[in-house]
Amino acid sequence: MSIIITLTRDMQHADGTFGQLVMPGCPMLYTMEDDWLENLKGKSCIPAGDYDLQRCIFHRKQIETFEVTGVPNRTRILIHPANTEEDVEGCIGLGLRLGELYVKKDEDTGEVGVMKKAVVSSRQAFNTWMWAMQGYDTAVLQVRWATGLPRPIDPLTA
Repeated sequence: MSIIITLTRDMQHADGTFGQLVMPGCPMLYTMEDDWLENLKGKSCIPAGDYDLQRCIFHRKQIETFEVTGVPNRTRILIHPANTEEDVEGCIGLGLRLGELYVKKDEDTGEVGVMKKAVVSSRQAFNTWMWAMQGYDTAVLQVRWATGLPRPIDPLTA
């Protein structure tokens, strides 16, 4: 038995790409990903499309999670706790809500002690996600842009 999960990206900002993750039996969760950089490995969010999720171990954190598979020219795209784009390398971070957090060093500018857009309560969101995924070793992840293709970052709102 498989389940369909939808990730809809509705905000591309200088601080990352943000959206919502919706699935049956789970409250809506917020997502945080890297900017869209043409699917560049370890630097970009993944292209919109339908992908398989496979239960796996995130060895760096020693936790069970899910890997997004079937992304062209990419591997080891994980769903894991993460608040800002500094916490992901092409992966998907989960949060209970949107907010702002200080980062030690902005990965784009090198600036120290910067306030950035983020998803917050990430560990709690991740635990909620994994609880909802009990009984599933695989799933389908539908990744969509709310308005079609990724749109350029608006410097007036960034």
